[in-house]
Amino acid sequence: MSNYRNPHQLIITADDYGMCPEVNRAIEECLAAGALRATCVMTNMPAYTDADRLSKDFPSASIGIHWTLTAGTPVAPLSEVPDLVAPNGQFWPAAEFRQRWLSRRISPTQVVIELQAQHARFVELIGQPAFWNTHQNVHVLPRLFPLVVDLAHRLGIPAMRSHRRITAPRHSSTLRYYLTHPIYWLKGQIIARWAAAAEKRGLRMPAGVVSTPGFGPGKVAIDQIIARIPWPRRLPAELVIHPATRVIPGLFGGLTESRLREFEVFRDPTLVERLAAMGVQPVGFEVL
Repeated sequence: MSNYRNPHQLIITADDYGMCPEVNRAIEECLAAGALRATCVMTNMPAYTDADRLSKDFPSASIGIHWTLTAGTPVAPLSEVPDLVAPNGQFWPAAEFRQRWLSRRISPTQVVIELQAQHARFVELIGQPAFWNTHQNVHVLPRLFPLVVDLAHRLGIPAMRSHRRITAPRHSSTLRYYLTHPIYWLKGQIIARWAAAAEKRGLRMPAGVVSTPGFGPGKVAIDQIIARIPWPRRLPAELVIHPATRVIPGLFGGLTESRLREFEVFRDPTLVERLAAMGVQPVGFEVL
């Protein structure tokens, strides 16, 4: 039993549902364990149709759309989004996409066409998303961030991931980390301004997303991370995880073994009690 009268609220979100069966099964087991209360679906990926049972099996979970422009293939016809597609028929990888966007070799209209197609597929399968974000945070770019925010607003998606950084360093205080990593701090300030502009459009969001420098890939050391979080006063923080039941070579990018370790940590049914003992209440986007 927790001794905290006013527990800190934490949204734990699992990204990448729909990527493959191994990711889907892991997320479902973590949802069943109780600490995970939100996930987001990649409707352009091969296993996205599994999401039709998410709202039935986990009615209290927040189910969002994980808009994707850097993995898999488009939902829209290729003839309508040629700027987004590499010669192999797949989306450009993240680094190439960002470089092409910044050099204005990707049409904003084509981005909107593709994201609308992914949203329409989500709505047909599940209904309106509870929130949105993007795979590999690809929208966090000049000109692209407001474009996607505007689209989400027009589509009536009520909430989004906040990219304000809630920095929880392993080896120093948050202030010391900012002082020794000024570029990180500066980027955080820019993103915070973008987030504030999105809030003015009416999009709801958590206080920020937990960044864990020094902890390595994944959010495996959850007890230590919780102890290091500079908790926001008003809105919940969001912690993002990427669990999987096994590694799929060539699909997971830089997140490989960390997915397996996160699966073991967040499928543990005792985690809810452990979080409560630390004064943390897992919640979903419904609290916003």
